[in-house]
Amino acid sequence: MLRIFWLGLLFLFVGIFPLIQHGIGLCLGATATARDVSMRCIEGERQALLSFKQGLVDEYGHLSSWTTKQDCCKWRGIKCSNKTGHVIMLNLQVTSWTHYYEPFRGNIRPSLLELQHLQYLDLSQNDFGGIQIPKFLCSLRELRHLDLSHANFSGSLPYELGNLTSLIYLNLGYEQSNLKATTLFWLTQLTSLRHLDLSGIDLANATDWVQSVSVNPSLKHMLLSGCQLSSIFPPHISFSNSSISFVSLDLSYNDLNASIYPLLLKSSSSLVHLDLSANSWGLGVLPSGFGSMSFLNYLDISDSYLEGGIPKFTENECSLKSLFLGGNKLNVELSELMQNLSECISLESLDLRDNRLTGSFGDITSFSSLRELYVSYNSLNGSFPKNFEQFSVLTSLSMKHNQIMGPMLELKAFPLLETLDLNHNQLSGTLTNIKHLSRLKYLDISSNYFNGTLSGADMLNLTKLRYMDLSMNLLVLNISSDWVPPFQLDIIRLKSCCKSVYAFPNWLLTQTNYSVLDISGIGIAGRLPPRFWNLSPRLVYLNVSNNGIRGNVPNLSSKFSSYCTFIDLSENNFEGPIPFLPSNVYVLDLSSNKFSGQISILCGICGPNLTVLNLSNNKFSGGIPDCWAGSQYLFVLNLGNNQLSGQIPNSLGSLVSIQQLHLGNNKLSGELPSSLKNCTNLNSLYVGENSLTGGIPTWIGENLSDLIILSLRSNAFYGGIPLQLCNLSSLQILDLSINRISGTIPKCFGNLTMMQVQNNESQIVEGTRPFLSIPIEMGGWDMPRYLASTWLVWKGSERFYENTLGLVKLMDLSVNELTGEIPNEIAVLKGLKVLNLSRNYLAGVIFKQIGQMNQLESLDLSGNMLVGEIPLALSQLSFLGFLNLSNNKLSGKIPEGTQLQSFNASAYMGNLGLCGRPLPRMCPGDEFVSGNKSKSTREEMDDHANIWFHVSICLGFVSGFCIICGTLLLKESWRDACYNLLVKIKDNIYVTLAISAARFHRKFHS
Repeated sequence: MLRIFWLGLLFLFVGIFPLIQHGIGLCLGATATARDVSMRCIEGERQALLSFKQGLVDEYGHLSSWTTKQDCCKWRGIKCSNKTGHVIMLNLQVTSWTHYYEPFRGNIRPSLLELQHLQYLDLSQNDFGGIQIPKFLCSLRELRHLDLSHANFSGSLPYELGNLTSLIYLNLGYEQSNLKATTLFWLTQLTSLRHLDLSGIDLANATDWVQSVSVNPSLKHMLLSGCQLSSIFPPHISFSNSSISFVSLDLSYNDLNASIYPLLLKSSSSLVHLDLSANSWGLGVLPSGFGSMSFLNYLDISDSYLEGGIPKFTENECSLKSLFLGGNKLNVELSELMQNLSECISLESLDLRDNRLTGSFGDITSFSSLRELYVSYNSLNGSFPKNFEQFSVLTSLSMKHNQIMGPMLELKAFPLLETLDLNHNQLSGTLTNIKHLSRLKYLDISSNYFNGTLSGADMLNLTKLRYMDLSMNLLVLNISSDWVPPFQLDIIRLKSCCKSVYAFPNWLLTQTNYSVLDISGIGIAGRLPPRFWNLSPRLVYLNVSNNGIRGNVPNLSSKFSSYCTFIDLSENNFEGPIPFLPSNVYVLDLSSNKFSGQISILCGICGPNLTVLNLSNNKFSGGIPDCWAGSQYLFVLNLGNNQLSGQIPNSLGSLVSIQQLHLGNNKLSGELPSSLKNCTNLNSLYVGENSLTGGIPTWIGENLSDLIILSLRSNAFYGGIPLQLCNLSSLQILDLSINRISGTIPKCFGNLTMMQVQNNESQIVEGTRPFLSIPIEMGGWDMPRYLASTWLVWKGSERFYENTLGLVKLMDLSVNELTGEIPNEIAVLKGLKVLNLSRNYLAGVIFKQIGQMNQLESLDLSGNMLVGEIPLALSQLSFLGFLNLSNNKLSGKIPEGTQLQSFNASAYMGNLGLCGRPLPRMCPGDEFVSGNKSKSTREEMDDHANIWFHVSICLGFVSGFCIICGTLLLKESWRDACYNLLVKIKDNIYVTLAISAARFHRKFHS
């Protein structure tokens, strides 16, 4: 019976299954038909959207689907209600579609008011040209999500935003926002708001911001970064009745202080994410109350003037996973700080960079979960602790700019490591264990003492490597010429890193996608392979300087990225004309080569991109081209030490940003063009070693007030020294030597303020544009500093100065036609190290106040008509290392003192009236015989002293010997101990000699 029952049931199911299937199909078809009907766009809303599109500028065709022939519910960025057909979403955030910045522009038309059922509006990541936020948007009362961030709005926030009472999400933030608000009271009406982002909006005058946000219990996520907030609250404000309970809070980049701290404690039981970085907290030390935020797993208090250390976190309090304390003034031992964090066993990211931490790591056994560790820019020392290898899940390690020493870590203990940055330390040893880092992407070990051989096999597993910096080490690259790396690098930095077994590292020819290539100073000689010049199309930085490369440089005009380009070919043996260059050159350094020909080709690159141009120390000839009007951002121009001729072109006066202008050691003629007075940022003007004529222009002192170096030496300037030069308060080097300058030395030279300052620290004389840099994705290089350099006469010989130029304070007026007396006012220049007034027609006496110039190291007054005695104060110049008073009319006795007698007699020759040591001519009254008698007396006294010295030695030896031997004779225990010690020493010497002999024997036979 049971079997018959189941068979009947089976036949029944088979019979009715087609009917069931048909019924389900009818139902599904009916539903699909209903959905098709409901999803049809409402005509009024479709027309409103088309009108809205007409107000936009869609350069990239993102809204090509918005046509009259298609249902608007299927348009890109539109979503309709399944029930009513009304448009409920408008999303025009283009970056979510294309991942590129291809923004809409134009205006927002009021036709959007037709979309009264709109719940979601996103116009972020666009560019609306600084228009105000349209107030009519505040009439879309059904809005729950409004995002107008990064859309280039300006003006005041409309207080009508308070009408959007259904809002849950509001984002108006933009780091470079031109929006502002004087009140945030309208926020109190948005009782459903959970997410608020007003980052970058100027809220400096919105003093009610705390009251406005603290009464909304639904607000969980608030971002007010960079809003110019301050902690100036009305006196009646109290947080005791506040109902806030933030989950994430970002108040970074404001001017808040510790008075905001009670507000934070109101959310101590709910906060998970807290960013307080870049504020002026004035907390001194990190308050212990942060430890009571038991759910907090992200805390950022970087760049907040914290000092000392941090409080100890207990196990029950600390749930931190990310802690950022970089950019403060923490000045404790690192081991102490790590001990206070030892209970934070869940810590994954720890940032302590740019503090004043000292010492070594100490006990780190608690941090087995640590994935990211940043301790760069501190004063850490010692070596890596043995238990450092327990960080087995470490993915990022940055310890650059410390004094960590010793061998490299055992890298096979860190299989997950992706970033390793150890530059500027004192690490040593080999890098062969780098082969174990198969996930490594970023490697920077520059400026250390790594040595040994690095082979291709050691890098075989680095398939993901993108950034490599081995610069400034002692490595040997033993890589075969046919080796093909397993990686394609974005950044290649090998500056002075190593010696290559081969003349050129051929593996570089396999890299095709790099943006930075630095192979300076690695010993490349001869010609580069022709394939080398098939440069990467992404290249923005090329540095092959300080090698021995020779040959011509090919056409480079199409070899670089469209971004600003850095090219440094200096310190080589390149020859021929300047190659064709890309028009977007940012820095060009061809100095110290053998390039020749004219430089008129530079007109092709003299545009707004050019910032540094250095063609010095070559063989260029012809004139300086007159095409500088478009190079308004050029701040270093060095054409020195060539064979350029003709006049200085007027268009150089268009270089309004120029800081260093070096045209020295050429064949230039004519006068200095008056247009140079427009170069008001000049700190170094060097036009020496030319054939320039005319008077020294007065506009140098009137307009170039920032000058630190002024060198007009070895030209044909004539006339007097203009008094306007006394206005150059920053001047440290004034070199007007070897000209035809006449008249007197201005008394107002005593007003040269910087020459009055006594300092032993180098004042950097440089040209720099710190605001110009390449973004990290293009290589991350900052604008280099270009130190001023020049030739100076120091202690009687000509020397080249660059790195130490800031230490020099010099006045050289030698080899001119100056007359009159040396003004006493020069004595106030107490910082002056070199004073050279030689070979003029100066008369009078040497001013007695010269003893005040106690920093003088070189003084040359030779070849004048000075009279009188050498002032006694001159012997007080303890730093004086060079003195020349020869060929004057000085008289009298050379003052006694070890300083003046230490110079050679040639320093005083040619003064017929001078006498006394070191001259052979004795002064009247100095009897040679008495000198001998004095000498005999001194020798006799010395003999007596020597006799008593030897007698004392003998007595001391006899007394000591008797005491020691007598004690050993009387004290048996001491005698035994002494005997045992001698036996032990004898045995040690014997064993050492036997071992050494055995080693030598084995070595000799092997």
